[in-house]
Order: sequence, then structure tokens, then C-alpha cells
Amino acid sequence: MTRMARFVDITQCIACRGCQVACKQWNQLPGEIGSFTGTYQSHNNLSPNRWTMIRYYEHKNSEGEMEWDFVKQCCLHCGEPSCVKACPNDALRKADNGAVVTIKENCVGCGYCEIYCPFKIPKIDQRAKKMSKCTFCLGRIGNNMEPACSKTCVTDAILYGPRDEMVRVAQERLQTVQGQYPKATLYGIDELGGLGMIYLLPDRPSKYDLPENPQAPLSLTLLKDVVQPAGTLALAGTVVGLAGAALLSWRNERMKGGDKKND
Repeated sequence: MTRMARFVDITQCIACRGCQVACKQWNQLPGEIGSFTGTYQSHNNLSPNRWTMIRYYEHKNSEGEMEWDFVKQCCLHCGEPSCVKACPNDALRKADNGAVVTIKENCVGCGYCEIYCPFKIPKIDQRAKKMSKCTFCLGRIGNNMEPACSKTCVTDAILYGPRDEMVRVAQERLQTVQGQYPKATLYGIDELGGLGMIYLLPDRPSKYDLPENPQAPLSLTLLKDVVQPAGTLALAGTVVGLAGAALLSWRNERMKGGDKKND
């Protein structure tokens, strides 16, 4: 199956938050009233009932005038997702179309996915003990529809299609904006096996709270490739040892019984 992706051109985003509303509406997520952030940003962060949001970055330009930068925040559906590797209960998997999917019935709300995600996207509902995040509108794209966020975007800042095509569009768009945005850069083409959401950013990724070189933490590699396998071997050894001890005990009892019978 073709891997799909979204391309988000931040130079075209007007922060209308239409994608935020469309995500809520399509997924039937309840509304939430957040505390004042001190900016036009609607909420402080993502939540179990808020899977996408527009972050605002306010600053003054060289002329002392206020300017805003925006970025759409949601699950980036990594090509090499740390959350899938970190999950101890197979509650996350990578679909053939590139979506990182949550299997709710397997989720126990342990929070490892949130800890090890380089972007801190997954959020845990402490009451339900379940994790929630952007689903990539799997139900929509499975029926040949585009994600709700890209469908509603009025400036075509969010595009959806085969990932190879989105990479090509992103590279072409970068060339057209470099005169206006000399620091413009593409983010997500190669990072973490290639992200399922490719950004065209007017400035460096760190300006938008995106890690410059996102990587799976070393502790995750140690956890999954060393500690857990060692624990599994130790458990298997314990089971084998107990089984061997039980068999030896049973054999000794049989032998004792045979000796008494001979007497």
C-alpha cells in the first residue's frame, strides 16, 4: 500500500484554526475551556480530547512591530515511531499507509509512548487509563477521503496525498518562498524514517519547538533491545527451572512410592 502524508506549508497558514475545529467535529471530541495562555493561542497543549492545535509564537520584528508565527501541532506519524517501539502492550502499530494507529483495547495508559515520543504528542486520559492522539483520520482515508484538517484548510496550507508526491510538492514550494523567507527549511523528509507530516517552515525548526535532529532516546534502545529481552530470558529460565524442579520432585515421589511397594 502507498504511504500517505500531509504537507503543511507554514508560510501559507493564517492560524484560522479551522483544522482544529474540523478535527474536533469529525472525531466527536468534547470541547474544552482552557486557561488563558497570554496569547491568541487557544490552549496550552494537546490533550486526550484535543488531537491537533495551532501554536502561536509572538515576537517583535526589527521595526518593533508585533509579528506571529504559527505551526500546526499533532501526531507526525513517524516512519520509525518511538511510541510503537516503547509500547509494552502492542497498543500501537504502524499501518501500511503510514498511519501510526492506537489499538484502544490494548492500551493500559502506562505513558511510555508520551515519554519516548520526541515530540511529546500522545496524551494519557488518567481516568480511562487510555492514550489518545491524531489517528490520521484513518476511517476517512480508508474510504478515499482526505483527513478532516486538510479538507477544511481554506488557504491550502495543508495538503494530503502519496508521500512521494508530498515531498516533491514541498521541495518545489521551498524554492518559491526562499526569496521571501531566506531561512525557510523543510522538516520531516528524512527525520525518523521520514515523517507522515512534512513541514515547510519559514525559519529553523527549533523556533517552532521542533527538535532539530529528532532521535529515539538511547534509553528506549536499551529498554527494548537489552532490558526487556534479558527479562524475558530470565522469566523463561525461571519457568524452565520451576518446571524442572517440579518434574524432579514428582520423580522422587514416584521412586519413593515404588520403594515402599517393593518393601
